[in-house]
Amino acid sequence: MLEVSDVAVSYGNIEALRGVELSVEEGGITCLLGPNGAGKTTLMMTIAGILRPRRGRIRFLDRDITGMRPSGVVKRGIALVPENRLVFPAMNVHENLIAGAYLRLGKRKAQVQRDVDHVFERFPRLQERSKQLAGTLSGGEQQMLAVARALMARPRLLMMDEPSLGLAPLIVEEIFRIISDLNADGTTIFLVEQNAHMALQVADHFFLLEQGQVSFSGKPGQLSEHEVIQRAYLGKSAQHDPPAGDRGRPDGTTHPSG
Repeated sequence: MLEVSDVAVSYGNIEALRGVELSVEEGGITCLLGPNGAGKTTLMMTIAGILRPRRGRIRFLDRDITGMRPSGVVKRGIALVPENRLVFPAMNVHENLIAGAYLRLGKRKAQVQRDVDHVFERFPRLQERSKQLAGTLSGGEQQMLAVARALMARPRLLMMDEPSLGLAPLIVEEIFRIISDLNADGTTIFLVEQNAHMALQVADHFFLLEQGQVSFSGKPGQLSEHEVIQRAYLGKSAQHDPPAGDRGRPDGTTHPSG
């Protein structure tokens, strides 16, 4: 479905991605793990068209989308739920949802309203707060709104960057239930997540990104969860058990990735 080939991205003289190679299969949940500063968010923003690669190719549904503008990427069927949610705080919940369908507003207003109704069925808490300013919602509610806003674009591929970041454990469980439900309903998910323990429970396939390159790819279980966590948070292989004080917390709260 999505193929990333030899993608390199730089910020000035700093090379953030150094020839990334990965793919996302249609119908599944693919997770990208890695230590802080590995380039995970940079990759998401590059696929979404917010950043332009220095080299390499990005193909989606057998079409080259390398360097395409963000609006074009959305039209092709990719939507991004950004890190830190980034809802429009001065707009209410309903207005945020309508903003997610901005490319379809001109000719399909009735269809857009049906999509709003469908989103409210999936997220009844948002319906209760439809007239409330997004900036006054709780962190969990803002994350739900960010996901719902992305769904308004009717994506074939939903990319989610750190959806559990900064949320209480019970809310994290709810967010991952939503992710599983969306996938069960047919949406392909590409997930960047700091919480390796939760991510590996829902993922069909995962990649480890270290220092701007993919260092490992496989299915959950091909590496022990302990080794995945060590490499995802600390950027090193856990061939031997580290001292107790060096072990990352399995809930992912002590080593957020970026």
